Amino acid sequence: MLHNDPKLPFKFQFFSVLFFFFTAAALQSQDRSVTITFDVKGHTFESVQGSEIQMQSDENQYRIFTNDKGLAVIQVIPGSYKIEIRKDHQLGYSNRIVVTKAETVTLYLKEKINSIEEVVITAKEGKGLTSSSIISQRAMQHLQPSSFTDLLELLPGRRSGDPVLNQVNKIHLRETGNPGSEYNTSSMGTTFLVDGAPLNSGANLQYTYDFLDKTNNGLKRRLNITSGVDMRSISTDQIESVEILRGIPSVVYGNLTSGVVKITNKSGYSRWKARFKADGYSKLFAVTKGFENKEGDLKINTGIDYLDAKSDPRDRLENYKRITANLAVARDKKYDKGTFKWQSHLSYTGSLDGSKSDPDVDLSAMNSYEVNNHLLSLSNTLTYTKNEPSFYRSTEVQATVNQRFDKIKQTKFIQLENATAFPLSGTEGEYDGYYPQAQYISDYQVDGKPLDVFVKTVSNFQLYYKGLKNEFNAGFDWQLGKNWGGGQQFDVYRPIDPKSTFRPRAYRDVPAYTTAALFLESISTVDLGDNKLMLALGIRGNSMMNLPSNFKMNGKIYADPRANLQWELPSFEIMNKKSQLAITLGYGRQSLFPDLNLLYPELVYKDVQQLNYFHNNPNYRRVNYKTMIYNPQNPEIEPALNEKFEARLDFSVGLHQLSVTVFKENMDNAFRSMNQYAGYQYKKYDTSGLNHDGMTAPPDVSTLPYQTLNENFIYTIQRNGSRIDKEGVEFQYSSNRLPVINTRFTLNGAWFRTKYGNSMPVYRGRDLLINGKPYPYLGLYEGMEPNSVNEVLNTNLMLDTYIPRLDLVFSSSFQFSWYSMRKLSPMNGVPSHYVDQNGTIFPFNPETAQGTILESLIIAQNNDLYRANQRPMEMNLNLKVTKSFRNKAVVVSMFASRLFSYYAPYSVNGVTINRKGAQDPYFGMEINFNL
Repeated sequence: MLHNDPKLPFKFQFFSVLFFFFTAAALQSQDRSVTITFDVKGHTFESVQGSEIQMQSDENQYRIFTNDKGLAVIQVIPGSYKIEIRKDHQLGYSNRIVVTKAETVTLYLKEKINSIEEVVITAKEGKGLTSSSIISQRAMQHLQPSSFTDLLELLPGRRSGDPVLNQVNKIHLRETGNPGSEYNTSSMGTTFLVDGAPLNSGANLQYTYDFLDKTNNGLKRRLNITSGVDMRSISTDQIESVEILRGIPSVVYGNLTSGVVKITNKSGYSRWKARFKADGYSKLFAVTKGFENKEGDLKINTGIDYLDAKSDPRDRLENYKRITANLAVARDKKYDKGTFKWQSHLSYTGSLDGSKSDPDVDLSAMNSYEVNNHLLSLSNTLTYTKNEPSFYRSTEVQATVNQRFDKIKQTKFIQLENATAFPLSGTEGEYDGYYPQAQYISDYQVDGKPLDVFVKTVSNFQLYYKGLKNEFNAGFDWQLGKNWGGGQQFDVYRPIDPKSTFRPRAYRDVPAYTTAALFLESISTVDLGDNKLMLALGIRGNSMMNLPSNFKMNGKIYADPRANLQWELPSFEIMNKKSQLAITLGYGRQSLFPDLNLLYPELVYKDVQQLNYFHNNPNYRRVNYKTMIYNPQNPEIEPALNEKFEARLDFSVGLHQLSVTVFKENMDNAFRSMNQYAGYQYKKYDTSGLNHDGMTAPPDVSTLPYQTLNENFIYTIQRNGSRIDKEGVEFQYSSNRLPVINTRFTLNGAWFRTKYGNSMPVYRGRDLLINGKPYPYLGLYEGMEPNSVNEVLNTNLMLDTYIPRLDLVFSSSFQFSWYSMRKLSPMNGVPSHYVDQNGTIFPFNPETAQGTILESLIIAQNNDLYRANQRPMEMNLNLKVTKSFRNKAVVVSMFASRLFSYYAPYSVNGVTINRKGAQDPYFGMEINFNL
């Protein structure tokens, strides 16, 4: 069953016309060609990525770029060609080559190509079909990161900030504002891939009951449920490069809404490298090494690092620790007809995040909590590539197993304020409760063992016809998520939260979920004179399986069409410099399935006291409850869908490059918890007739008079109720390195506007007493949740200087936030319907409600809350220095953030706010040894 919206038929017609146009032309013929592999290196024998290779003969011409390994594979017609290699539009190699058979050719660029211009310490904007940022190892070394979070400073529109390692670090792409946990779908919908293996887990259920009850404590910010990957857990010392796809990715990538983070680990020979970093918040130590045999077909890389961080250097009671170990093996085997490549990656990540109470403040000295997470990951990738040209080119099969061992441990001293009773029953019905001691110590543990299995295969096919190249990618992926943990474990007689509405639950009892997807993509390239057109059309069908039959998603296939078109105009000259202009357009749908926490939420227990008879003699006390169980599972939940549009302009004049991207994203069915109502009936026993002084046994409920009462109850349910709309402009300009001073100017920034809101009506009650009884009605409100519009304009001007003779890199970054704004939209305090104590829904008429208790459902609004809150310009100056000694055997770096800051004063309600000295400078240093 194909599930689509009404807009799709027209879009599919458009895609189909373009798809068949390119495919039909390509099927007319297939050239007899041979495969040439170019290995481009610099004068220091290091691979040079992003080099442009041009081959031209009397009949044919070809153009290709080297990948991150400095390799470029191309099929050409045998013959004699003039070959030129350019790096950053600068000619680095020129010669003639005669092609007769398939072979690998190693070429070396001039020294000046990679000694000056190759030093890039910022993120580079990708030139592909989707907007992306590419961060090299050199840029990471200069940045001196403690975790992956620090790398996001290099994205357009982002600014540097002090590390916050005492809470989960979630990723937010192309958005601004701080809307809260009800808008976590953006971070949850960002896929992290390490050498193609996913890090995201849909089986994570690590939460606590006081977290679900929305109490504010230190543990809450350490829990990472239904919010994606915690970037603190990703070490950067084993990373070779990072590509962050912000735009519309290939259909090869799925189960996402926001973007893809592609992490490529180091591969091949490298010297022993040791790194030590220290700053005001943390200390980090890392060691890495790469091995490679003489033939170059066996590569082994390994590394280990340790991070010890504190949120406040003066606080010894709260810290975060992380240890990471990696082992990667790559093996190539060449045969006559093809080449096999096997890559295996085994990694371990352990983190301990916790706090203890201060004995000078907490006299019990017992309160403590810690979040322990351990991840074992094993991924294997097998790639087969044909040596001889044919329609079939390659197949890649990948399998990943991630097993996590997570623990939350909490000890809490409980002091009850009055005579409190606890319900004990785990089933519905009427049961007696329990009177605990006034003081007790609660030990609480959450045991999670989420298992994620991911299998993916992609096959590549290619067709050629004169100037037309058609490439096809087809494949499928399959994912399983299951949690084998013991779940919530605590003594019901000593609960961690005396007001909890939950009971212990074993995670192993929660069913597993599986997803599957099929995808097909066509990438067509055609040269029309001096113009070059590239069109990528793809369709992805996603399905979630192993669901109960009453789920709306059961048996459905959700289609994600995506299209990207790039037009590269003929090159021309400006001031005797080669110039190039390219325009890229894209449209795509990206869908994200709900995880285990959204599919199978915790059962809600409603325990109503029917009798609470407290006697001075404990033997005569009795508390009686009626326990009702509500299942907040929502069978109507569906995948969150993000619809993206973007347009990009790439312009270059010589080595000067400018990229401008305009985007718009709409997601109106993101996940959020919303109120749901239920009516219930219970007994209220009357003990006024008892002789308290003459009691010889607890009251007998079968003989007590009682009154039958009906009330409403509100609990939370997961729905597709959040709206997240993004729009903005991203830009980046980079110059060449100016002669003599060897300085490059890089200016990037972004204007973001993000709208957050609730797209569904919500039930609300009133915290009022009518004649000593709770207010009996509930209101159903449209637009009662706070909707906000957030805007920001940020720019970052970086000046980086490279002095080859001293092997010194010095950079200064002027980071501006020209303004930031947040505005709440007026809320509607008048309900459309109301619910009475019997659970019946009626239309609400504000006129007839006047003078009755229904009038209390009209919630007065404060118009002062809806004024725009705008903050003016903020400016920070950051400095970084990297110096190498003894032929790079020792590299010393330091940084100073906010060395100079300026915060423009502003007025709120006639009061001037002066933010001078609001933030102190932040310093750090590191030393690297290459042995």
